[in-house]
Amino acid sequence: MKNKPFITRYVAKKRLGLIFQGLKKLEKIIPKNNIKILDVGCGDGYFTRAIRNKGYTIVGIDLQTPDTASWISFKPDYIMDATNMTFKDNTFDAVISLEVVEHVQCIPEINRVIKPGGLFFCSTPARNTEWVRHIVVWLHLLENQDFEHHDYIEDLHKCCMKVLKYRKMFLGTSQFGILTKN
Repeated sequence: MKNKPFITRYVAKKRLGLIFQGLKKLEKIIPKNNIKILDVGCGDGYFTRAIRNKGYTIVGIDLQTPDTASWISFKPDYIMDATNMTFKDNTFDAVISLEVVEHVQCIPEINRVIKPGGLFFCSTPARNTEWVRHIVVWLHLLENQDFEHHDYIEDLHKCCMKVLKYRKMFLGTSQFGILTKN
């Protein structure tokens, strides 16, 4: 993360802090060593490793591996399609999916694998804001990411889960939500 642009590092640290706050609240209900977490689209493994390093049990899935994508140096625990996961219903106490749901319609599948009352940590772009991201990338303040194929940008308030916490991040271009399965 050290070599990433300033805004990329700042937003990642903010998201990680919000995830840890949510997991601490979950620990009041479930002992830490019993909490099962899934990272959907774990990518370079930044969040998976950071959460593992804090003593949580977390599984990372992605379709990309170091063999298929040059920007990835992290090998996911499972190579798996987020729209058709092989996990049983109600398996995970928490699911993390950061900058993934805009690429694939996986929220219904996440809803299937998360336990009732479980926490879903999600970030996704806000509608009609990608032009701001392009400018910030041009200024070298944000990582040059694939902004195409954002065919499934959702308003987190309108998805199939209840929003517990919601905030706009990065100049209002990104949504971060903590949701729960009804």
